[in-house]
Amino acid sequence: MQKWLLLILVCFPTCGTAAAEDLYLLRLDAIGYDKSSEEPPQEKVMQSIEVVARLNELFHSKVKSGPETQMLSGKMYSKDGELKVRLHYHRLVDVGNVVPVSIDKDGTVITEPVLGRNEIETTVGMKINKATLVGGFETDSERTQGSITTISKSKTHYQLFLSRYEPPAEKR
Repeated sequence: MQKWLLLILVCFPTCGTAAAEDLYLLRLDAIGYDKSSEEPPQEKVMQSIEVVARLNELFHSKVKSGPETQMLSGKMYSKDGELKVRLHYHRLVDVGNVVPVSIDKDGTVITEPVLGRNEIETTVGMKINKATLVGGFETDSERTQGSITTISKSKTHYQLFLSRYEPPAEKR
């Protein structure tokens, strides 16, 4: 009995350490600017979502903040010695408008919110502690009020960053 107890005590810290070593932190940042008329526009992190992932296992993360919902899912795997991440990202924003979708038996109009949507689905090769560009877009818009025309620009590029996950130290 004492031999088994000793074996369990020795194995437990080792197994816990090994499990933490194959955990990774994936973070997807949306970097850019929205409707800026500055020259040059100042880029900043506009949205961010992260998830702890393990090699060869599916991951999923969902963040809801006010009218915005972000979802990141996928799988990280190794192929020919290179880390690969297959990801699917959704960003939904309730823009504040509704559209009628049906009328119930009492004559009440049933509505649903109009959602702005950004989506990325891709597979990329990754290196630890290096950001990888996975998508983006740029737009220019013109607004005229009286005789004044204002030109503004929007730009968003999505960067995926991979690092080893370091669990928080236990408090004693």
